[in-house]
Amino acid sequence: MKMISRMVLRMYAPAVVIAAGGFVVAETVARTQATFSGFSSGRTASLSFLAAIVLGTAWALHSSWRLYRWALGRERRCGCGGLMSRPRLNRRGEVYRKCIGCGGKTVIRHVH
Repeated sequence: MKMISRMVLRMYAPAVVIAAGGFVVAETVARTQATFSGFSSGRTASLSFLAAIVLGTAWALHSSWRLYRWALGRERRCGCGGLMSRPRLNRRGEVYRKCIGCGGKTVIRHVH
């Protein structure tokens, strides 16, 4: 698998999982035929699926924006050319970024 394909898969997979999870929750709620805090199961199911679709779409739009900025050269890049993740903190308290393409880690700040 090429690096760009791997990056796209890693960035859009959570949006697909959120939407699929919303569908599963909506089906489960719809099949229970119970009322939850005054809402019928059909309304609760449709609201949960709508929320999942909105969150999945927002995630996908954010991923698209980051990939667009990466293509223009405005996002941080790894040595392999891949897109770097947001800054994270490891167990030793060092701030690092992880490459979305190759999976390599780059330490930004060391703790003394």
